[in-house]
Amino acid sequence: MGHVSADFRTGNGSHDVSGSDFNIGDLGLVPASFFWDLGDFHIKAAELIIAPSGHYDVNQKINVGRNYWAFDTQLGLTWFNPGIGTEVSLLPGIMFNTENEATNYRTGTEFHLDFMLNQFLSQSFAIGFQGYYYKQISGDSGNGAVLGSFQGESVGIGPAVLWLPEFGQGNLSLVAKWLHDLEATNRLKGDYGQVTVAYRF
Repeated sequence: MGHVSADFRTGNGSHDVSGSDFNIGDLGLVPASFFWDLGDFHIKAAELIIAPSGHYDVNQKINVGRNYWAFDTQLGLTWFNPGIGTEVSLLPGIMFNTENEATNYRTGTEFHLDFMLNQFLSQSFAIGFQGYYYKQISGDSGNGAVLGSFQGESVGIGPAVLWLPEFGQGNLSLVAKWLHDLEATNRLKGDYGQVTVAYRF
């Protein structure tokens, strides 16, 4: 589900824009991943492919689907101490995007750094904070990029909960989080919630 309400100013005055989309988002596929364990430290290298399978309507102001393929190369670093139940993770990644053929717009290459601090209250439930830093390292392009390269940058943080249900035998995880944007350049600034369900085959 996505909802946006924004107020922006141009040379023609102030404008209000709002919209919502209650649908299924794009599917994320991980065709390859590698793991290394070094005591309490864990390393993961993975390639995430985002398939344009979610709902998209070019006439809507907001969509939960991208309508283009994206490829995210990631390197995850985690420190987890089972004795005290504390987990700290960093996940830097670089995402390469293809063109949205409905708008002839191609988002530039994106760098993101996601971070997480969790405290497990039981073997299957944790609370903590999550945040991110985002920066485009190349500009937008295509006939639809009427504002030019329009490179974005933003940072945000907020609370999160993690649940590893016992019936999933450690392969199923559910994460719910709320993030508040502290700063944003060439991007919408606000608050958003997200629920992620992941299953490792």
